[in-house]
Amino acid sequence: STAGSLFALGLTAPLAVRLGWQVAAVVMGVCTLLFGAIWAALGRSSPASNPDGGREREKPAETAACEWTVKSVMLSSTRLASKYTRILLAAPVIAVFAAHSIHNFVRYFLMGWMPTYYNDVLLASPDATAILLLIPELMGLLVSIGSAHLGRYLQRTGTLTALGSRRVFASTAFLGAAGGLWLASEMRTARSVTACLCLVQGLATLQGLGFGANYLDVSKYNGGLVTGVGNTVATGASFIAPMFASWILSAGGAQGARSEDWQRLFLAFAASNLVGVAVFVPLSSVTPVDLLEQDSDCDKAKDD
Repeated sequence: STAGSLFALGLTAPLAVRLGWQVAAVVMGVCTLLFGAIWAALGRSSPASNPDGGREREKPAETAACEWTVKSVMLSSTRLASKYTRILLAAPVIAVFAAHSIHNFVRYFLMGWMPTYYNDVLLASPDATAILLLIPELMGLLVSIGSAHLGRYLQRTGTLTALGSRRVFASTAFLGAAGGLWLASEMRTARSVTACLCLVQGLATLQGLGFGANYLDVSKYNGGLVTGVGNTVATGASFIAPMFASWILSAGGAQGARSEDWQRLFLAFAASNLVGVAVFVPLSSVTPVDLLEQDSDCDKAKDD
């Protein structure tokens, strides 16, 4: 995703200035179609279609027995829907969804509105804007590479438990983004704002070890369901962010966006990161919620 951001930020503005927005949109559309074609050709729909032959991992005897008992009893659609609802509404799952949504809320504000801020407020040229907005993305890429090794080391040495790791990295990402946006609201030059955005984007990549990794923790047998719904919910936040920014900036009326409106906007998005900390840290868990559901289904099957 970082590579895609680098490509889009570095190419869109220069293309739009020299060839027009229509050409820039067509180029991005063609690139998207090419990526879709490559994915369709090389993607795998199931483990069985993988080159390794889709060897299924051996399951514990008690798990297999439990699954056999459950499968022997035809669950009604109502019971299945109720099961999935309980999984999706479990507090640890809601915490992951909330953290992911807030992360996207902030990220897509930056992606959608920073070019306008650089051009209209900081008076940077389109070429300079493209270069300056590439720097925070590069910082994020470098931090993500280093943090992966750091996270692995901290857990291997026992410095952090799995849950401790999720909470520390998510909190660091949220608090760093909040601090970076607050600092950006006080800056008045393109370079100083870029430095603040490096802090925001650099630490935001730590969410791969925060809520990103937690997606794999909260569900063992329904990971596709949880991930799919979580991405859908977070995509909603991606749509809301630019509209929320537009609403804040429209306070100036016919005069257009004022500097205090932009400052208020930065502070609002900074505050949203604090909400992420308040929700994710106390509610997060590394215990799969569907294990409890499986135990419940086994008990019901035995009763039947």
